[in-house]
Amino acid sequence: MRAAAITIDVDSLRFYEAIHGLATSSIGGRSTPEPIYARAVPRCLALLEEVGVPATFFLIGQEVARYPRALAPIRRSTCEVASHSHRHDYRLSRAPQETIDDDLTRAERALSEVSPGGTVVGFRAPGYNVSPALMEALVRRGYRYDSSLLPAPMYWAGRAAAIGRYAVGRRPSASMVGDARQFMGPLRPYRFHPRAPWAPASDGPLVELPMAVHPRSRWPLIGTTWVLSPQWLRRRWLKAVIQHLPVIIFEMHAIDLLDATDPGLPPQLHLHQPDLRVPFRSKRAAFLELFRRLADARPVQTLRQIAERVAPRPDHA
Repeated sequence: MRAAAITIDVDSLRFYEAIHGLATSSIGGRSTPEPIYARAVPRCLALLEEVGVPATFFLIGQEVARYPRALAPIRRSTCEVASHSHRHDYRLSRAPQETIDDDLTRAERALSEVSPGGTVVGFRAPGYNVSPALMEALVRRGYRYDSSLLPAPMYWAGRAAAIGRYAVGRRPSASMVGDARQFMGPLRPYRFHPRAPWAPASDGPLVELPMAVHPRSRWPLIGTTWVLSPQWLRRRWLKAVIQHLPVIIFEMHAIDLLDATDPGLPPQLHLHQPDLRVPFRSKRAAFLELFRRLADARPVQTLRQIAERVAPRPDHA
């Protein structure tokens, strides 16, 4: 099996402020439209349309009602909508079972309004953090796949260092370090049991679709690292990924198509996110090259389609 997928996490700017321990600004009101939905999402859709490929959008349930106009084009597209939870609580994986179920239920109801298929069968956890309780809830609710694991130990170590630094500076991050095993799993899609999402199990009820990393260094192939790398390195990096990974799941965030000049960005955010200092024109060119090279190398599909190929339903076998 050879395939590729483009996945886009759509998180409002307040979540990035929370990650960096910054005071949440008043973005998203009538006088200050949320740039993620007013500018970034339309840019994502335009880029996909230009290349002629679909994507899987991971949306937050509680934000669907706030920004219906920005999300309406997704329903009319060939893209997939998957769940990024209802509240985007970074500690959802540690919540009581009833809290997890309530969050997933509310997200499913909201996302069904903008999903091209009407139903949601995929999930990505806030902050990439999962737990047996969270995965068991997905099984009970009939999800087909999870795509929360980023098998990049260096990413985990870097995040742990950043969270520790913020804590020392008395500016605690809303994010959390998480279980290191989540960042050391296989690079290829696999079935798993909820009790150990990072361990393949041929009889597991769920499919894990891990995000792409370099096959040797395990450096994450995600939107931030892509736009911050020089072009010569990007090309060598992608060549290795195409050669060695049969399934390439590229993960980016809608914020990756914003820059510091976009109206409505919090004034301090670009100081903590160097990718925002890369001009939009340069970012657009970098992603355009990536999407085209993926499309030239193999079929670009939604995660739902890939999960079905990895583990067909009994009536499709």
